[in-house]
Amino acid sequence: MPSTKSCVLSVIAATALASSSLQSADAFSPATFIPKPTTTSLTTRFAEEKPAEAVFMPPDAETAAEEGESEPSIGLDAVEKLGKGAAKAKRGKRKGGSAAPSPTKAAVTLAPEEVYYEGPPAITETIVPTISILTVIGIIPAAAAWARQAWVRYKITSRRIRVTSGIGGKDMAEIVWPDVVEIRTAKRLFGDGDLVAFLRDGAKFEMRNIPEFESAMEFILDQVDADVAKQYRQKGDVTSPN
Repeated sequence: MPSTKSCVLSVIAATALASSSLQSADAFSPATFIPKPTTTSLTTRFAEEKPAEAVFMPPDAETAAEEGESEPSIGLDAVEKLGKGAAKAKRGKRKGGSAAPSPTKAAVTLAPEEVYYEGPPAITETIVPTISILTVIGIIPAAAAWARQAWVRYKITSRRIRVTSGIGGKDMAEIVWPDVVEIRTAKRLFGDGDLVAFLRDGAKFEMRNIPEFESAMEFILDQVDADVAKQYRQKGDVTSPN
């Protein structure tokens, strides 16, 4: 029995020695490394890349001088002529007139309008018709004369003559002095007078019983053209002998 027990012990010891030797051999064997795959997203890659910064490089003085010589500068007047100013200038030349207004027209436009007379015809036109009321025939002329006093208004200014008539002044006739080419007048008994103006278009403009006729004609002759005034002084007054 002692021999059998010793044999079993020797077998167990041999088995333990063999297993220990195998473990020591595994411990000294080289280890095998398996790399782990790495994934990099596109967002991380673009975030790491920095955009290039823009840098302003001023041109050289020589280059700027050459460009200034090759491209002439355009003034403000030239720019205005390229726009509405050019159209206005061409329109003025097409019509035969200058683009800028004449000094005379500018002075007339800027000068305030002076009113010489504004009111009804001379009251003397009612004298004879009123006396004629004593007869049956004179009633109608008297009524017409007083109706003119109530409804007719003359306005003589430094720019025009205006005549309003009718009930409430609904009818109006007006002329401006540049349109007058000839003037004829006739004086009346009590210091008033009648005027006929001939216009450029062939029309006629009449005023009857102008009050203070002599001074009114002096004012009118100062407003019309010099040739029209000269012609009137020679033969315009039909009541005065030549």
